[in-house]
This record gives sequence, structure tokens and C-alpha cells, in this order.
Amino acid sequence: MIETWVLITVLACFFQNLRSLFQKKLQGTLSSLGATYTRFGYGLPFVIFYVCLLSYVYDLNISFLNIKFLLYCFVGGVAQIVATYLLLKTFLLRNFAVATAYSKTEPIQAIFLGIIILNEKITLLGFIAIIIAVIGVLLISIEKNIKLAFNFGTLIGILSGTLFGISAVSFRGASLSLDHDNPLVSSAITLLVAISLQTVFFTVYLAYKEPKQIVLSLRNLKYSLIVGFTGALASICWFYCMAVQNVAYVRALGQAELLFSFVISFYYLKEKVKINEMIGMLLMLFGIILIVIYI
Repeated sequence: MIETWVLITVLACFFQNLRSLFQKKLQGTLSSLGATYTRFGYGLPFVIFYVCLLSYVYDLNISFLNIKFLLYCFVGGVAQIVATYLLLKTFLLRNFAVATAYSKTEPIQAIFLGIIILNEKITLLGFIAIIIAVIGVLLISIEKNIKLAFNFGTLIGILSGTLFGISAVSFRGASLSLDHDNPLVSSAITLLVAISLQTVFFTVYLAYKEPKQIVLSLRNLKYSLIVGFTGALASICWFYCMAVQNVAYVRALGQAELLFSFVISFYYLKEKVKINEMIGMLLMLFGIILIVIYI
């Protein structure tokens, strides 16, 4: 029987892909920084609403918050902001599916980050499955002219993957540091604190750096709210999964997002998908299947 975290991870991939799609649409009128802001600033109200709903069912006593928890949230929050910004920058340099693929080097980086930061371990089969999936992702980035496969856009995408890995491991560390027996509660509190810190930080920075972007996001309220809503749903799913399972496995399974991005890229954005990208996608899918069946 498929475990719950697997199904929720797939849901997270779906919502995250929708969020990225509408963020890309916003880049027609907003800067990369402004589009990044909508994920957090317009996602916070939905997260608050979610936590309020949980409070009717569970005890959300926050007296167990600690410095370690707040530090994890801060590091994870800043890393996620920068990672999202860099990922959006790759959208301007590559097509939608391949830009997403570059950030998907995250799982193999998350293995080592998890070991270093949280002292977590993975099985040999799990390691092999993650390697297979990542090889598939790397194959997707290969072009006929190999020099073009390792350009500035590639480096930005890979760096975004590193920062996403740091944020994921940090958020898992935050949830675990609460030592709460209900992961639904610990993940919700972690998300609320993290996105609140991110929104405050980002609003202040954007007001100083690009104040017009806040006004533009309000003028594009429909898409800003859609980004915030889908982003909040994705985050709720991600945070729960990372609270109950090793980050490397969750993020490796998160490669399924690429499948959604290929569908959007091919059918909706009418972008061409190359043969090597298709082969890489199949190889990546094989690695994901190994994780789902044997982990």
C-alpha cells in the first residue's frame, strides 16, 4: 500500500507546478523579485487560515517554541526566498520544463545536507534510486552543443537546487525540534512561522529595492492570489511530508513535478520537448518508482 506521505508529495508537486506557471505569467508585468514576493506575501493569509482551521481540532500551544526552532526557520526561510528568485531567473534563460529540471539536482544535495545538519541516514537502495533520478534530470539538460548545457543559466538553476535543499532540511529540523507528537501540528506551526518571517523580510526589502513591484502585484491581484493560494497548498503538503520523512526521499519523489511541467510545457505553453529530455524524464521516473516501491 502506498504511504500517505507519497500521495501528499505528489499533491505538493502538482500545486507547486501550478504556482510556478502563474509566477511565470506574472513575470510579464512584474520583475523576478516581484513575482517571487507573491509566493510569500499572498500565501501568508491562506496559511493563517489553514492554521486557524487546525486550531479547532488540535491544541496549537506555542509555548514549546525554542531558539533552535526559530534559527532553523530563519535559515530555511532565507534560503527558500533566494532559491525561488534564482529559479525564476532561469525561466528567462531556458524553457519552462528545463529550467525546473536544473533545480531538481536538489535531492542528491539534500542527502549530504541531511547527514551534515540533521545526522540522518538513507539506505543504499534509496541512495541508488536518488542517483538514477538525478541522472535523468541531468540528461534533460544536455544539448547537442555540450557547451550550452553548462552556461550561466545552468549554474543559477543548480545553485537554486542547493538552496532549496538547505531550506528543506532546515524546515524539517524546525519541525523535529518542536518535539510534538503530531506532525500535522508541528509542520503547520513551522510553516506559519517561516512564511511570516519571509513575508516581513521580503516586504521590507521590496519596499526599499523595488517599491513599485508591490503596487504592480496589487494591480495583478487575480494572479497574485492564485500564486499565493497554490503556493500555500504546496507548502502545506511539503512541510507535512518533510516532518514525517527523510528530506532526501521527499525531494527525490518531488521530481514528479517535472512530469507536470512537461505536460504544461508541451500542451499549454506550446514549447518543444527534445528527445534527450524525454529519455531523461523516463530515467527520472524509474528512480521515483524505486523510491515509492522499496523505501
